[in-house]
Amino acid sequence: MVSLVSAYAEHLRSEAGLSPATRRAYLTDLGQLLEFAFDGAPSAPLDPFRVDTVRAFLAAHARSSSRTTVARKLAALRSFYGFAGREGATANPAEAIIGPRPQRRLPAHLVVDDVARLLEAAAQAVARAGKRQKPLRLRDRALLELLYSSGLRASEAVALDWDHVDTALGVVRVERGKGGKQRVVPMTADAGRALAEYRNGWDRPRYDERAVFLNHRGRRLNVRSVGRIVEAALHAAGLAVTASPHALRHSFATHLLESGADLRAIQEMLGHASISTTQRYTHVDLRHLTAVYDKAHPRA
Repeated sequence: MVSLVSAYAEHLRSEAGLSPATRRAYLTDLGQLLEFAFDGAPSAPLDPFRVDTVRAFLAAHARSSSRTTVARKLAALRSFYGFAGREGATANPAEAIIGPRPQRRLPAHLVVDDVARLLEAAAQAVARAGKRQKPLRLRDRALLELLYSSGLRASEAVALDWDHVDTALGVVRVERGKGGKQRVVPMTADAGRALAEYRNGWDRPRYDERAVFLNHRGRRLNVRSVGRIVEAALHAAGLAVTASPHALRHSFATHLLESGADLRAIQEMLGHASISTTQRYTHVDLRHLTAVYDKAHPRA
């Protein structure tokens, strides 16, 4: 089993289309199953290749985890058992298990006025910054402008190289989107100017010449740092909301839809493989339309 798990881990590292976060999650889920089977059984160890073992494992996690998390664990196990089958294993217990129906959650997003406050606060932070901190504040403003302007995932933003950005045309090329897909996304003039000012104003060491967004040591920024930047910016803007970088992506999509953008075009810009994923935003937009109706209709 140890050699099979090691081979699977190597397979995940080389397989295209899986993000580092997904690879880590799959290996964590597999490790939890094996711990459950070999260490968590009340008497003799359980066989991880039996359907009842997998069912019991998922049921144990269903008591304390969301349906989305349980569904991901099942997907991880299906991936592992599929690999094991190609390596000669005869049983695939995950095939017989139907996953939980995912919860429909409306995407969290900021209203237009809150986004304006956020970006204005980022611009003011640049104006107030001293010489030592100014390059970092220029970076923060450019990052926030781009996340909202183009609807990028945090992982896509930190993976950007300068040759992926064309401020003259006003577009960004996402080379390593989710699922390994490439797409080209427009950006606003404000985002383009913020990126240009950041690039010209960076006077710190630059150990990664290609990377757009750098940390204070001059190396490529990571996703966790993007989250901290967004959180700090929300606090500086006086916004009493909890939001992740993904909330700016959701805001991008929601505001486009509220302004009449075509759902298919939004799908392309977000890089969604399926239109059904993008259709979540129609539920958010319905609340907006209902509010407009209630305010405007004389008999509402």
